[in-house]
This record gives sequence, structure tokens and C-alpha cells, in this order.
Amino acid sequence: MSYYYRHRRRKHKRKTFEILALITGALLVLCAYAGKIDPLRFFPAPFLTLAFVPMLIVALGVLLVVALKRRWLAILLMIVALVAVLPVFKLFVPLNAPSMHPPVPADTTKMLKVMTYNVLAFNYHEPKLSSQPSATMRLILDTNPDVVLLQEGSVRGFDWSEVPSLIPYLDEMRSRYPYCYHGSEGLSIMSKYPFTTQPIGQPQHARSPLGFNRDQTGYLARAYDMRLPHGKQLRIIDFRLQSYHLSFGKNPNVRVSPDVKPAPLERMRRSFALRSDNATTLREAIDKSPANLIVCGDMNDVPGSHVYRVICGEDMIDAWATVGRGYASTYNRHGLRYRIDHMLYKGDLQALFAKRILGGSSDHYPLVVTFDVD
Repeated sequence: MSYYYRHRRRKHKRKTFEILALITGALLVLCAYAGKIDPLRFFPAPFLTLAFVPMLIVALGVLLVVALKRRWLAILLMIVALVAVLPVFKLFVPLNAPSMHPPVPADTTKMLKVMTYNVLAFNYHEPKLSSQPSATMRLILDTNPDVVLLQEGSVRGFDWSEVPSLIPYLDEMRSRYPYCYHGSEGLSIMSKYPFTTQPIGQPQHARSPLGFNRDQTGYLARAYDMRLPHGKQLRIIDFRLQSYHLSFGKNPNVRVSPDVKPAPLERMRRSFALRSDNATTLREAIDKSPANLIVCGDMNDVPGSHVYRVICGEDMIDAWATVGRGYASTYNRHGLRYRIDHMLYKGDLQALFAKRILGGSSDHYPLVVTFDVD
């Protein structure tokens, strides 16, 4: 082989690392900011958002390889990409040290501990768990928040006294939380403080990506207005946005529309579209709400997604991103580990601590945030 061809081959080999870094960095940035694109306009955008964390791991691996090879231009390209996605990285993996938390007020009565939790109807449809004392309710009572916002908190509108797994806890529940509400759509509250409630949006027959659920008409979200002991007025909005229905076929309550194929990709496409509409409706309710507001629930989407960005707008603060620490997934089934449950707030209150609690028997883990409401 002549000198010319050997030199040309080495030159192309050197460029391989720069090309790899360029492609990896571009994909990482695209995944980080794909949430700015409405899925109604570009269907693949939500998939790119979900791929951000795996793509970040790939990017760090590429950075390690090019660093070991001392490919300085490739290293520079990867560093630029990582710096560009840093704001989104902080949403997924906040690194807030305890020393960075706001000071705790001297008057602890001005603190409010709020939990959001998708409780999977307290496992009412699971024969092995439905007859046992609910591990999910036990977790709630042991955590002892002041207000608990539940999604999938009721079973077809049944009273909790009719749910076998909750019967052992009824007295303790009523004593601890004298103010409760649960509607047929599954949005429920357990509170130590009195409240008034109103639905958000128009009543809708419960949609799924495959059609409509039988015998369920409810609301996308529900607002609870309460006066706290020291006179503070606060509104809390509880919501549950459209599910992916990954386990479709196991729920006997779901009816398939004749025109829909139960393919996973089609289910996800319809989920993204419906959730985008959900987010717009919820954002309109936020804009019409009082200044002191907590919005929490099962978003069924990750930080930085289109739905997340629409709901947050320019004024809502993500409590976990502000005072949480680490990658806290709240969904625990199908091998997926994403934080799809969120607690946002604005107004004359401040998040002090945030915790994701492992346990219970639901397919979600709860988020608990303590606020200074003064």
C-alpha cells in the first residue's frame, strides 16, 4: 500500500470520532428540546423526549471514549452538547444539596405537607391484593401528610367503606383526615383542613387511546379551595392526564372502538394527541386560578416534555427540580423508570423539601413536598 493511501486511511479514521461526537451531540440536544414541539405537528417528538435519559448515557459513554483517544475536537463537541442540555438535565436529575434548601420557618404551623399519589384504585381489580389490608393506604397514613391528592383513588364511584382492602383503616383514616372527597373519575382528596371543590373543564366520557371506557364520565382535573389555619387561602388542583394504556387488554372496563387497531404504536400516538389537549385545558384553568396555587398529579409524561412545558408555562415552579435530589422515578411497571408524577406551584409559598417514597402496592410511587405557606 502506497504512502498516499495509508495517509488517507489514517485521516478518515481520525475523522470517525469527530463524526460520532457530532451525531451523538446533535441527537442529545434534539432529545432534550423535542418537548418544544407539539406532538400534533410532529408525532416522533414525544418519543425523542422519552429518549433523553438513555441518550444522555450514550453521550457520556462517547465522551469517555473520545477522551481516552485524546480526540480534542470530538471532546469539545461533546462538552458543548452537554452544556446545551444542562437546563433539561437539571429537571430530570436535580442535585440540590440540603444546604441549598430554604430555611425552615420557626412557626411550624405555617408549613404544609402535600402528597400526590396514583393509588391504582387500591388494587381493587387484583385478586391477590384486593382482600388484604392496603399497603398503599398504610404508606399514606405512616407518611402523615396534611393533604393527600389521589389519582385513581376511587373504584367506579364506590365509597371507600365498600373497598375490602381499606376497611381495616377506616377509623384511622376518618380520624386523621376528617375532610375527604372522591369522585367517579378517581380524583380524590384526604385533608386535615376543610375545603370546597369544583371540577375543571367540561364533563367528558373517559377517553382511552383505543376508544371509550364503559360507564365512566368524569373530569380531567379538580380544584380544591381551602383556608389554612393562619388564614392563607390556597387552591390545589389535582389531575390525571391520558395514560399510554401499555397494559391494554387486562382491564375489563375498557371497550375498543371498531375503527381502532390495538397496536402499541397507535395507542401511543393517540395518547400523545389526547394528552396535548389535556395540557391546554389544564393550563387555561391555571391562568384563571388564584395566585396561591399547587398543581399536582399524574401527568403521564416526563420533565421537559411538551405537556410539561405547556402546564408549567412561565410561572409554575417544579418542586422536585427546586428542592429534590437525584433521578426519582415515580412509575414502577413495564421496566419503565420515569418521573411522570409532578408537583408544581406558584404564589406566596415556597417548597422546602421534596421526597419520593418507595413502597405501597400501586404502579406509582408518591411524591411528598413540604411547603412554607407564609
